[in-house]
Amino acid sequence: MSRRLDSRRFGRRDALRHGGALLGGMALAGVAPRAFAQAPARIRFGGYVESQEQLKQTLATLKAYTDRNPGVEIVPEFTNFGAFTDKLATEAAGGNAPDMFSVNVDLLGEYARRGVLTPLNPWIPKPLDLSDYVDGAIKAGTLKGELFAVPNDCIAPAITLKPAVFEETGVPLPDQMWTWEQMAETAVAISKEKGPRFWGLEDAGANYIPCDIFMRSRGKSMFTPERQFGFDREDMAEWFAYWARLRDAGGVPPGEIQALATGDDLALTGLISGRAAMFPSLTDNFAGLQALTEDPLELHMLPNGFQGGTLTQHHYTYAGNSTGLWSKSPHQDRMVDIIRFMHFEPAGIELYYRGSGMVPASKSGRAALAKEGTDSDRKILAYIDLLQQNPAAPRYPGVTGMTNMLRRANEAVAFGKMTPQQAADQFIGEAKARL
Repeated sequence: MSRRLDSRRFGRRDALRHGGALLGGMALAGVAPRAFAQAPARIRFGGYVESQEQLKQTLATLKAYTDRNPGVEIVPEFTNFGAFTDKLATEAAGGNAPDMFSVNVDLLGEYARRGVLTPLNPWIPKPLDLSDYVDGAIKAGTLKGELFAVPNDCIAPAITLKPAVFEETGVPLPDQMWTWEQMAETAVAISKEKGPRFWGLEDAGANYIPCDIFMRSRGKSMFTPERQFGFDREDMAEWFAYWARLRDAGGVPPGEIQALATGDDLALTGLISGRAAMFPSLTDNFAGLQALTEDPLELHMLPNGFQGGTLTQHHYTYAGNSTGLWSKSPHQDRMVDIIRFMHFEPAGIELYYRGSGMVPASKSGRAALAKEGTDSDRKILAYIDLLQQNPAAPRYPGVTGMTNMLRRANEAVAFGKMTPQQAADQFIGEAKARL
């Protein structure tokens, strides 16, 4: 790109569609003096964002750092998760990874084992004191006792829903602790009350985190702490069968309609486009979703058990977005200082979190956000506080590409090309090849 990004004119869809090259040519150069005993540096910062709001605040934070540090040039390369992971895989294989970049639990498991990420233990606790960070977020960045990434946020599984639809239809808004059968019954009831072209729930058969909660409701999990499957073929077949039954009952859209929401653009979800009341997702989508609609949204737990069984809180908090350092970068101390600014310097914290939809992993950061954040921020914080009263075991590392594997299998069932059992076999085969 030959010009700077104007975040006031740059639309969210542009940010999330143009792939890794989106911001690759835009450098943030420092102009104001600040003492730091290091040589000038040009640093590529690659990553993924969940919304235009998060992109805007991240860029503002990096610019603030360069304004304070003459000679430092930060080249941001932020896009949606799918485009970022594809680009990272290519660059890391070619020995040209970004100097610092975003990772989640699964990406960290892969790139730490391959030696692409640098262990951060030498910089802890000074200058990076993570002592008041959520345990689940720290574990999301840790492998075999070494920390490979600093948590940028604290997120949790959730359903985002429109209370107005429940009021309009007269369908009761369920309690936080409910069953998978109750969720299906609620979705079908809303669909019947609203009529054609509206569904109570979006199809989450391709969504890895709800699948993990489903498995935990069955006494299993997607993966074990040893990074092995924590479920059986029958469990995965039942996952696809659950959504097939809901599809047949009209509680979720048919395959050709649900396919319209495939991808990372929140504006295309049924919740925003006006064809669904509930959207199984994560809390880090909430602010972006709320920004796209005037209807008030709320957060609700996914089901925590099955009819006739015991309801147990299976939700957990973890870091959906963390920052790691490329092991071959010559600027590691400087990059640690960038992370320090984002997480521990008041000016950086203010810019990075306020209005971004991200919730800090630190207790002190969440307390500050509760006082000064937006209504969306406070709703996310209240929900996370609810889960923290009795948190489940953390999310365990799996393999990259889980969403695409689940989507291919779930869509094959939706379009009548596979049975749930065949879809389970396909998914297990694909995921096993990457373990």
